[in-house]
Amino acid sequence: MFIAESLKAYVAQKSGLAQDAFSMFASERPAFGDFSTNAAFVLAQERNTSPFLVAEDLKRELEEDGQVQSMVERLEVKNGYINFFLSPEFAAQALRQVTKPEKRTAQETVLVEYSSPNIGKTLSIAHIRSTIIGDALARIYKFLGYRVITDSHIGDWGMLAGKLIAAYKLFARKPVAKLTIRDMQDLYVRFTMDEKEKPEYTQMAKKETVKLQREEKDSIRMWQALARNSIKEFDRLYRRLGILKFTYQHGESHYRRYTEAVVPDCVKKGYARQSEGSMIIDLDKAGLPPMLIQKSDEGFLYATSDLATIIEREETIKPNRVLYVVANEQALHFEQLFAAARTCGLAQGIDLVHVKFGMILGQDKKKLSTRQGRTVLLEEVLDEAIKKAESIAQQKNPELSAQEIQTIARLIGIASVKYNDLSQNRNTDIVFDWSKMLSLDGNSAPYALYTYARLANIARKAHAKARALGVRDLSRLERQEFELAKRAAAFKDTVRQAAQENLPNLIANYLYDLAARSNAWYEQYPVLSAPAEARRARLGLAQSVCAVLKTGLGLLGIPVLEKI
Repeated sequence: MFIAESLKAYVAQKSGLAQDAFSMFASERPAFGDFSTNAAFVLAQERNTSPFLVAEDLKRELEEDGQVQSMVERLEVKNGYINFFLSPEFAAQALRQVTKPEKRTAQETVLVEYSSPNIGKTLSIAHIRSTIIGDALARIYKFLGYRVITDSHIGDWGMLAGKLIAAYKLFARKPVAKLTIRDMQDLYVRFTMDEKEKPEYTQMAKKETVKLQREEKDSIRMWQALARNSIKEFDRLYRRLGILKFTYQHGESHYRRYTEAVVPDCVKKGYARQSEGSMIIDLDKAGLPPMLIQKSDEGFLYATSDLATIIEREETIKPNRVLYVVANEQALHFEQLFAAARTCGLAQGIDLVHVKFGMILGQDKKKLSTRQGRTVLLEEVLDEAIKKAESIAQQKNPELSAQEIQTIARLIGIASVKYNDLSQNRNTDIVFDWSKMLSLDGNSAPYALYTYARLANIARKAHAKARALGVRDLSRLERQEFELAKRAAAFKDTVRQAAQENLPNLIANYLYDLAARSNAWYEQYPVLSAPAEARRARLGLAQSVCAVLKTGLGLLGIPVLEKI
């Protein structure tokens, strides 16, 4: 049940406004109700009158509706906004359903493309944002009932592959099948650094690229080994990071049949033209510079491959929406790609979305770059986070066994790294800072995990079973307790908003707020020692908040611990 959607439907009915013409949003402060709407401002603009008068009239109409009255305790108008205060009965109904995944009658398909590393390069801290933001979005859309397809669009073709093969032939001292990804990265870095002084290396890489594109047996064999060993290493780190298994890990090579057909097809249909020996698609109507799809040497570009990918997905998967979780430095590329796709008659009825995010920068505020040898390995970050979490766990829980400490440290260490990123707006750049990255205080995974474990322990002490409790009668709770229950009941609305804006941090921030309110509630109101009726209601509230915390953290890819 989406509370905002239900309330919005009644406001639309009474006001005559289309539902997409106004907003219904969860209030940040209890004094302003649980949900608020700006419908009066939209309606007043249409009527050229005062929003304050319109709000009062609309409030009266809503108060006369029996369905609305069954949902709200009261309505108030403040500064032109109509504020809705949920009734205990409706809040209890919503709370019982709030952690149940949605079932959509008309299932839509969302394809989420994320992580997408290049072969021959270890996953670095620079990969973490795309990987965990994409993973969180995949989980969120699944929870909301969408059919979700995930794809890590691996860079495994073109000049990159040519340079790796050339580097192997120049410098390697072991069979290609035995190369680790660290070996490959060392070869790649050495090659690109030497390439600056030795232009013949560039020519060698181009020749190897041509051999690969001609599918010469030795080149294909070497390339397959490089790709296979790389993907094996990626998968190991994904498992350690707790990333969902990808539906596909299609590299650029997977689409090469489509890529080769893109240029001649676009030329034939009049979508592309020659310019200074290259092939371009004009995007004047979109107010964008032309998109280059073939170089003068007849080489293809990322844009060519991306157009081919759209064609293949449209034919085989038929998604309703495609999310490209890629850094915002690629914003122009995706603007051009989407405009070019429309120009060429592709992706009709498909919502193409660039889910931008800021970069993780070094202390010098510059992009971390494998090519310059300035990378910080993701595995090193995870190791350091676990080591720090283990030290803290030993200090706080000296009575735990070494195995228990290690289990807690592994979960909390990795959760801290993920939560630190997901709790921040994805559009901002993040300067790589060990102390901030590994902080275990404040708005952090340990805080939410500790709150969950604390509340779960209450139910254990009461020997309570989840199916036997629930919040049956919130009217037995005191007013401040009721506010916590209503906040928990708004969880699914927060998840939906996070999907609409592709912002996982909305869930993280909601969970922090819920955890803070829960801890304040626990300190003020006794549970196990309360009178029978209050005890039962409070146990139900504790369990409901536990369920929300567990589900919400799960949507961020963070499992809970029953005991910390």
